[in-house]
Amino acid sequence: MLAGIFPPLPTPFNNDESFSPSLQKSLIEKLLPDVDGFLILGSNGEAVYLDEEERVVVLENARKIIPKNKIMIAGTGGEATRTVIKRTQEAAKIGADYALVVAPHYFKGLMNEEVLYKHYISVADNSPIPVLLYNVPAATTIALSPKLIGRLAKHENIVGIKDSSGNIIALTEIMRLTPKDFVVISGNASSFLAAIAMGAKGGILAVANIAPTQYKSIITLTQAGKLQEAQELQTSLNPLALCVTSKYGVPGLKAALGLLDNSAGVCRKPLLMPDEKVVDEIRQTIQVLKYF
Repeated sequence: MLAGIFPPLPTPFNNDESFSPSLQKSLIEKLLPDVDGFLILGSNGEAVYLDEEERVVVLENARKIIPKNKIMIAGTGGEATRTVIKRTQEAAKIGADYALVVAPHYFKGLMNEEVLYKHYISVADNSPIPVLLYNVPAATTIALSPKLIGRLAKHENIVGIKDSSGNIIALTEIMRLTPKDFVVISGNASSFLAAIAMGAKGGILAVANIAPTQYKSIITLTQAGKLQEAQELQTSLNPLALCVTSKYGVPGLKAALGLLDNSAGVCRKPLLMPDEKVVDEIRQTIQVLKYF
């Protein structure tokens, strides 16, 4: 079963914004002992800024480095259903274990539940690998409703969801309306403990690129009934999560990794790397924690 911690790996770029296979190799190898797998080409992978050829190269390079006993999830979402199907089939050929599919959202006023339902069903029907829904309303402005998720979960090839909404009430409804074997993975670090306590099986968390063992400990402590220890750990990590992901996004994450000698290179424009003032703030946030 899909469970544990899966960092959404940043796509490392050189100063000229070209993809750096060597930096990707270094990022993966440093995290490998502490994680259960990786998401490649997620939101934190700046996937929306890569062309189709680059997406293939990034996935191929990652699969060469990620051993078969570690799961590789590929972000294959897009706007056109046919594009998503093609990306998903290509990811399967490369060796991805799961496809993570974000909702199409450009024509958001027309993306009603029936449109979204047919989109996901078409992708699942044509995917050689299991499909994970991706609910990230902060980026798409579209929230997949628990009712829609419950309908989609009936499809044998739609096996779970990454829920980045942070909406615990909606999460409880998702749990109620989906089968027992439907896997819920949290994508929100600040509400991670609450999600695990409700039955989520793991996390795809940007901050897990920095503190994978700590978030894995939250799972272990919660499952062992040590909720006070889990709560203390969650609370201590929240400033880091808020700083490098919620507040400063991908540039903040890459800056933090650079401070920890695990470079993810620069961002691709229009994203800009943080200025020195922000880097100092991130540095101070990291230094407050006893983990680094």
